[in-house]
Amino acid sequence: MPKVLILVADGSEEIEFVTPYDVLTRAGFEVKSVGVALKNENHAHMSRNIRILPDYPDLRSVPLKTAHEDYDILILPGGAPGAKTFCSSDAVLELIGNFRKSGKWVAAICAATTALVAAELIATEKTVDGGKKRVTSHPSVREEVEKARWEYSEERVVVDGKIITSRGPGTAMLFALTIVEELCGKEKRNEVEGPMICAETL
Repeated sequence: MPKVLILVADGSEEIEFVTPYDVLTRAGFEVKSVGVALKNENHAHMSRNIRILPDYPDLRSVPLKTAHEDYDILILPGGAPGAKTFCSSDAVLELIGNFRKSGKWVAAICAATTALVAAELIATEKTVDGGKKRVTSHPSVREEVEKARWEYSEERVVVDGKIITSRGPGTAMLFALTIVEELCGKEKRNEVEGPMICAETL
């Protein structure tokens, strides 16, 4: 089954972190979380004051140069403060760039789409799928994404090449289920979605 690396920072959005972690675990994925620049080494202080204990306390636990060889997808939750941390972290931008250059999946939700944009701006090598894609994000960062000349969509979840993006906390379940479907097929998505009694609008 696919292996997942999901980042978390102080100020990351709880729903956007926990929902993919939960859903992908239900699907049988091997999921690992790693903290980014946490003020407290023991936990991430999330946007709504929930504390999350990541599997790995910081990026020093992950071999940046080869993480794309060990994991099938990199996931970035939103939350404005957390997204800003991702954007300002050279290690995170390198991680995104390595996944993109190697043709691995990258998924971002809400404000975290800005980290995709930031990684592309500093990329020194072309990605295997040609670079900028059609994406979505939280409306609050739309201008930033469009200014970087990425094609913008208001769809709840957008898949273009090996990039999956979504809009915010209310789309986190659809985001997670889309990841399941893209990596393991519709049948696996249905297997996971049914017992959770998801809304039919998903």
